[in-house]
Amino acid sequence: MLIFFTYRLVRKINKAFIMMIQTNVLKEEYSVETRLQELGLSLALLLEVRDIARAAANSATAFHTANASGTYAYLEGSWALRDRFVGADWVMDRSEGVEAIFNKKLKLRIAFSNVDLAANEFRHPKPRSPKGAGAERVCGGNLFGDDLPSFAPIPEDGIATYYLMVDDRGAAELSRPVVQGRTFTACLERILLSGGLDTPLDKILMDTDDRADVFDPMVVARSVPGA
Repeated sequence: MLIFFTYRLVRKINKAFIMMIQTNVLKEEYSVETRLQELGLSLALLLEVRDIARAAANSATAFHTANASGTYAYLEGSWALRDRFVGADWVMDRSEGVEAIFNKKLKLRIAFSNVDLAANEFRHPKPRSPKGAGAERVCGGNLFGDDLPSFAPIPEDGIATYYLMVDDRGAAELSRPVVQGRTFTACLERILLSGGLDTPLDKILMDTDDRADVFDPMVVARSVPGA
């Protein structure tokens, strides 16, 4: 089942122009499974990544730093994404300092992100912490492609970047975001994986002040030789 939402975005590419972007939201089991197969992914493995990230987040205690929960979720979520998928088709990727996996054949990049609310079809997820310039650059190709108006130019690398987005309830989605102003402003595609009810994790910190609200590492700009 596809649900369409329209968002008006202003994007600076040489000159500012306005685009109307439609978000395809897939939530029915058959549609989700079919789309994931097209992307060379497994729902079961993506949910394993989610479970590992949430288990790591829940290991933080009151004696840990305030951002420990988010830090652990990001680190272990990124590790699990590679552990479950890197092999014949997927390789590690660190383009623009963004930790991800990459499928050269499909021209597809996937990274992990903690978000405020995932798998809610009526509200776009927002990253728990600001996204850096590197994330905006690797997601630049998301503004172009077959899903967009014909006047939109084709990106040079032709790579689509998705994020496995997980919130603190265990809800998860695989989505192709637009990054502007250090956040996700919209998504071209959202594949809703779980509302969190299927997660076996039930260890919830009693004191919500102990839970980190934000963390995804900022991408540090790299110097270019001779620049």
